[in-house]
Amino acid sequence: GGVFVSRQYIIKKVECTEIEHMDSIWDSIEPIYVDIFPWDENGYTPKTEVRVFYTATHMYIQFRAYEREIEAIYTEMNDPVYMDSCVEFFINPIPDRDHRYLNFETNCLGTLNLGIGVSRYDRETIDESYLPMFQIKSSVTPETIELYTGEFWILDYVIPLEFLNKFYDDVEFKSGRRMKGNFYKCGDETKYPHYGCWNKVIAREPDFHRPECFGDLILE
Repeated sequence: GGVFVSRQYIIKKVECTEIEHMDSIWDSIEPIYVDIFPWDENGYTPKTEVRVFYTATHMYIQFRAYEREIEAIYTEMNDPVYMDSCVEFFINPIPDRDHRYLNFETNCLGTLNLGIGVSRYDRETIDESYLPMFQIKSSVTPETIELYTGEFWILDYVIPLEFLNKFYDDVEFKSGRRMKGNFYKCGDETKYPHYGCWNKVIAREPDFHRPECFGDLILE
């Protein structure tokens, strides 16, 4: 096999005072792309952009998925949203001290499935009392999904430092910190099942729970 090369994303720092100008912040952020489809069988590889920035207290994530048709049936937290038109962010904020990672999986309605653990088989589900902290917003709602005609859907949310510190020991958002993670696009039971990743996953079958294949997320 070849040498495994990890992608790197430098996450831009924004001052808390600038947050009210959210649109201009997103416009200023270079996207990265979920553009590797290791298990493609049908040629469906929708362009998916991710933008991330951070402040002293929060990490902000935005996905933009270019799909002509979308499907979603799950509306309750911790439903199997990966079966719907879905985007995902797996993150380990302190990889040098802890092997556990979080899996933020969100369908196009903004329904969240979230757990923590060291692997696919050892995960603790995070309960819905935390849901308001993430401020999830989607351009699609259960009322408007039937009217969706493309060209893309947008989903964004925040991950507060306060949340991370309930599950990890002593996380800080400071310049130079290296986190590990990966971004994904999927839809296991959509018209065109697909499995995309930002950092290449080496696995025979589709499997996003591969922390050894996470890329580097470096705080600017």
